[in-house]
Formats: sequence, structure tokens, C-alpha cells
Amino acid sequence: EWYPDGSHLAFVSSSRDHKSAWFRVADAQTGEVRTLFEEKSATQVGDASLRENLWRVLPGSNELIWWSEREDWLHLYLYDLTTGAVKNRITSGDGNVSDIVRVDEKARAVYFMANGKEAGRDPYFHHFYRAGFDGKAQVLLTPENGDHTVTMSPDGKYFVDSYSTPDTPPTTVLRDMNGKLVQSLEKADVSRLVASGWKPPTPIRMKARD
Repeated sequence: EWYPDGSHLAFVSSSRDHKSAWFRVADAQTGEVRTLFEEKSATQVGDASLRENLWRVLPGSNELIWWSEREDWLHLYLYDLTTGAVKNRITSGDGNVSDIVRVDEKARAVYFMANGKEAGRDPYFHHFYRAGFDGKAQVLLTPENGDHTVTMSPDGKYFVDSYSTPDTPPTTVLRDMNGKLVQSLEKADVSRLVASGWKPPTPIRMKARD
């Protein structure tokens, strides 16, 4: 990820066994590379290339938003971009952050997708959240029980939210950035499909080997 002024390039290197990942910053003029910190795990950190949308460099405030599973769940953390030191954890609670959708540097807030955070719901369902850089004011922006997909408006003031379940057809709505419903857009009609004899899949639950 390039700095906005093109002066530096931030990147992640990982070991072949995926047990370590290093966050580094290269000076575009001199070629000097600094390693700020190492993310490591006795089992697997994972393929760093698959985490490309889970970190953001913020040169304006000399900070970095970074992911880690060091506390069991995949959370976001705020780092000092000079020292590589952790300032605080941004996200909280059970469940994994799966995607950073938008970072509002002025309001110091990050908008993200996560799953497994809502008790009693399918842990594979994704929901949309906002949290402050300071780790406070984490808010659920898509309250309906379903798997949500969101698309931001270019000005960052609204988002389109489409949600469904295995037995509930998609509903699409427009919301503001506080999650308030602005307008219902569309609801899929599956009446002809049902009339043809189609039946939805039945969700089941079982224990994994671990």
C-alpha cells in the first residue's frame, strides 16, 4: 500500500510455513526497508496475501490499522507507524473481522464486516459494524438476522445493504452510516420457485474434530 504522497510503500512479508508475517515500510527514494513488527503463531498466522483488506496505513496520523488473532478471534488493532508499538485494540467481543470496508480518518472510525459476533445467530452470517479508533463505540449497523453484503456510496454517506438466509430471499435496503433505514429498495419474489416444488436447504449443526 503506497503512502498518499508516494514517499513510502508499506507491505507484508510472510514465511513459507505461514507461522510468521512481518509488516514493513520501504522508503521509495532510498530503498531502505524497516520492519516494524512481526505477527507470529505457533500454529498458523495464515497467508498474508489473503489478509490484504484487513490493514490500512494512515500516514496522516502516523498510525496503522492491523489484524491479529492473538486473542483467539481476529480483531483489529491500532499501531504507531513509527515505533511499531500497539496503541490499543479497536474491535471487541466474540467473532472474526473479515473485511475493512471504510476508514474515516477525520471521524477516527473504521467500518468493517464481521461474523460470529451476534449471539444466537448463524456464526457464518456477516454483519456490518462501526468502531472508533480508540476501541470504543462499537455499533452494529445491520440488525436483521441474515447474511449481509454492503456497498458504500461514493461519498461515504450511505450504503446499500442486501441480506438473506438459506430460507429467506434477499431483501435490499438503503441505510445511512448510522445504520438507519432510509429506503427499502427491493425484495426478491420466489413465489414461482416455491410453486414449482423447490424447498430451501435445512441448516444443520454438528461438532468439528476440535
